Amino acid sequence: MRTIKYVGIIYCLALLFACAQVVAPTGGLKDITPPEILSLVPENQSLSFNSNSFTLEFDEYVVLKDLKEQLIVSPPLKYSLQSRTKGKKLLFTIKDTLKENTTYVFNFGNSIVDLNEGNSLTNFQYVFSTGTVIDSLSFSGKVVDAFNLTAEEEAVLLLYPSSSEDSAVSKQLPSFVSRTNDEGDFTFTNLAKGEYKLFSLVDKNDNYIYDRPDEKIGFLMNYINPEDDSSKIKLFSFVLTDKKQFIEKQEVFENHLEITFKSKPVDVECNLIDTIINNFIEHVEYEGNIVRIWHQSATSAKLKLSLALPNFTDTIKFTPRALQDSAKLKLIADLNGKQNFFEPISMIFNRPLKGIKKEFVKISDADSNVIDFSIDFDTSNIKRALLKINNAPEGNIIVQILPGAFEDLYGIKNDSISGALYFNTAEDFGNLMVKVKNMNAKNLIVQLTDAKGKVLKEYFTKDSLYTFKNLAPANYGLKLIADDNKNRKWDTGNYYEKRQAERVIIYNEAIGIRQNWDKEIIWIIKQ
Repeated sequence: MRTIKYVGIIYCLALLFACAQVVAPTGGLKDITPPEILSLVPENQSLSFNSNSFTLEFDEYVVLKDLKEQLIVSPPLKYSLQSRTKGKKLLFTIKDTLKENTTYVFNFGNSIVDLNEGNSLTNFQYVFSTGTVIDSLSFSGKVVDAFNLTAEEEAVLLLYPSSSEDSAVSKQLPSFVSRTNDEGDFTFTNLAKGEYKLFSLVDKNDNYIYDRPDEKIGFLMNYINPEDDSSKIKLFSFVLTDKKQFIEKQEVFENHLEITFKSKPVDVECNLIDTIINNFIEHVEYEGNIVRIWHQSATSAKLKLSLALPNFTDTIKFTPRALQDSAKLKLIADLNGKQNFFEPISMIFNRPLKGIKKEFVKISDADSNVIDFSIDFDTSNIKRALLKINNAPEGNIIVQILPGAFEDLYGIKNDSISGALYFNTAEDFGNLMVKVKNMNAKNLIVQLTDAKGKVLKEYFTKDSLYTFKNLAPANYGLKLIADDNKNRKWDTGNYYEKRQAERVIIYNEAIGIRQNWDKEIIWIIKQ
């Protein structure tokens, strides 16, 4: 009994100590409240402002974060706004001489944050007037990329008086500035009455001046009057085409050079300098911005080659590399797998072709029956041969290519090549018919794109009905380009010539294509 009594006493003491144990506090809810302004000196919306500083006092300690990127001062200041902290106050000093009778707006964006949690005071504006009136007019709009129609997230908006010179955007600070948000939207506030010229600028050097060729600009042809209804303002941002051509890179390979130009070259004229080698250039191949110059085998001595284009001439030096004795003419990709029934069989080799012997090629079905075909060079790519079968059979086909069936520019021939292919059928694909209405442009480029915007097929036409056949099941997109100058490509704008970029319209929904299914779309263009 005594043992049980002692056990009971020990149990009670243990329970008492457990209850008395000190536990660290778990803390309260996380502070998500932005700092609150207690006072402003001078007051917000002050008139006849004649100070060179202002002070903001908060209910907690604050810091400035990314002030240079976040702060927009309109009209812009010549010198940066100076800032310092003192307790729970932010003190700002203006080094500029302020304009008379002008409303100033200091938009701090999200730069003012509390010290502990980093909660931001969102889009706080400090406004004052050096005159007797606070200007109150405003307007909003949107900036998008002229080609992709995506929101221009990093653009500043520049506003000049209508009386300013056309070159003002490249020479002097604007009268008012604003900035786009993540959606490309912008707003001007506290504007005076009048008409203005409006520009958007992706400002590479943060000086509010259009002074670099790689800066994207957008502009309106007409003036803006904030007293009018300007709720549908949209600017299309583009980069001026840099017409200066130059060579970005050159590489030397066996019996050919690969020259990468800044922009796509056409009809490059190539000539040796200080050396005579008859018919040295065998073939010039173009692929985007790359030019491949296939040439004869030559000694290892350094050669000089002039390259000439309209408004461009340059000379390169190189030491040619000869083809090795072991060099083979071979296919880049194997002849195996699925083959589209509506396309010829494409055979791309590692060097330009000079000869084909059809009798060295044999095609048969799974039962060894010989299949008739034709074969020829691809006129758009001298390294490719196209093998066409008139009636694609069901099941596999066997392709057998004997040695010597193909010969390249240097007389090198292929070894044996074989492969097995099978054709898909029309039921594996879908078709898309597009009817375009209300498009006023006389010449259109109609592009079918994949889900990521890559162009798959395009029409150059004046028609309004377009058919895209044999599409694999997937999601697609559509894009229209008003080809005003009929050059079969989209052209950017030029502010100095008062020319906007060619109009682009993108279908606003993904277009799903299914197997063995025809889809029709009526695309009504809103002018």
